[in-house]
Amino acid sequence: MTVAFNYKRTAKRFGDARDLATFMNLVDRWTRGIPTLGYRMSLFRGQEDESWLLKPGIARPQYANRVRPGTEKSMLREFKQRGIPHLESTVELADADWLAIAQHHAMPTRLLDWTGSALAALWFAIKRPAIKGDDGSPKAAAVWLLAATDADMIDLDERSNPLEITETKLLKPRHVSRRIAAQDGWFSVHRGVEDGLGMKYVSLDTNVHFKMRLSYIRIPPDAFGPMRAQLQTAGINRGVLFPDLDGVAGRIADAILYPDDQPTPGAGNL
Repeated sequence: MTVAFNYKRTAKRFGDARDLATFMNLVDRWTRGIPTLGYRMSLFRGQEDESWLLKPGIARPQYANRVRPGTEKSMLREFKQRGIPHLESTVELADADWLAIAQHHAMPTRLLDWTGSALAALWFAIKRPAIKGDDGSPKAAAVWLLAATDADMIDLDERSNPLEITETKLLKPRHVSRRIAAQDGWFSVHRGVEDGLGMKYVSLDTNVHFKMRLSYIRIPPDAFGPMRAQLQTAGINRGVLFPDLDGVAGRIADAILYPDDQPTPGAGNL
């Protein structure tokens, strides 16, 4: 099924899932099909609203008047200077590693999060009750599916200078933080183009090199709670995906003070 949104993106819907079994069947169909098209791997991304563009955080509208051609370099330089005492890894880091760490700690960058785990992506899509649109109706979520190949990956030189890439690429980061490792984190690294005094970034779902390899599984809003409970039972929870004290506290809260849309906690081992 094809769905046209009002920003002229044409997104291919691979199917709808209301339970974990249906979701995994759709994922299995997708992953078994892509080798015949010449692709080697599948990546996944969960979004709480199926209509959201696949754009990185630095490209959000609220930052448009503040992002200038040198803004990202300044932010990265400042993060590298201030982040040293907090690093988990002792290996020498390339700028791509630094960007990945910054992204995982909520600094807007040109990276967009992906994962090698379909279940992790589903958790991020439905981790809380459905958000509501302007008309007050709850919105469906999406788990995006991307078919990728080795030619999509940034090379060693680009790892050292990810802000200088001339086309959007994919990054398999080194496991320099526990969060990246736990979430099987990947990223799309979006090319930035100077646009007057500001910057412009192309959404992956409108990028000519990627848009035909993208599809998504739609999660209806009334399925969020039951599927979230199923994920808890399957061991996919905040504590697993965020292996730190934030994750421990979040997992306890999610299991005991679970949202009203969730019929059961899904975790009886606390």
